[in-house]
Amino acid sequence: MSVEKWVKLGTKNCEIVGKEVELMEKRVYPTGFQDGSGESYRVLLRKCSAGYQCGHLENPCAWAETGHDGRLYIR
Repeated sequence: MSVEKWVKLGTKNCEIVGKEVELMEKRVYPTGFQDGSGESYRVLLRKCSAGYQCGHLENPCAWAETGHDGRLYIR
């Protein structure tokens, strides 16, 4: 069993949408058995608080959401 948690990484001033945004990532923390890789967590998703607005632009950033299902725009 594992625990999934959204973690706020920080804020930045986004030039694309013209306002301050929060950068977040969804992490999964293992409980009990670990595979020996030494990782304390793995990143499942990354997103931005303005990702929906940015995702509809011609050149969205890497943190933008591209669909209603929450997937990220990956270059």
